[in-house]
Amino acid sequence: MIFMAGGSGLSSPRSMILELLGEGCPFPIILVYGQRTRDELYYHDEFLELAAQHPGFSYVPALSHEPQDSDWSGFRGFVHQAAQAHFGGDFRGHKAYLCGPPLMIDACITTLMQGRLFERDIYTEKFISSADAQQARSPLFKNV
Repeated sequence: MIFMAGGSGLSSPRSMILELLGEGCPFPIILVYGQRTRDELYYHDEFLELAAQHPGFSYVPALSHEPQDSDWSGFRGFVHQAAQAHFGGDFRGHKAYLCGPPLMIDACITTLMQGRLFERDIYTEKFISSADAQQARSPLFKNV
């Protein structure tokens, strides 16, 4: 199972991963988690420790706006780019759970589908900010 999370969308995947690992999940679990900077990369040390303790768990952190002169040696870019690099662009045979802002979800879906993973194996949970909510309009109401 591939978990792709960005921003504040980490809480649901984290809970599911902890439960799966606690139950001794027999299949590989991969977390691709993105933030803008290292300071925003929540639970980073916990995921590194889990990856060291559980051979079936892989953690792929990605930072999109980390200063170039920092000591960050991990992936620089967005979640969908990190996943594409980690899997070599081929997602066949996996199931993916996506949780994060709408733009991240859309980019991840496009990348997964390009890598031959389709709708029946992709689950999403979009986090909508107040700015996103103001843009969303019900089809039942006219804009005045």
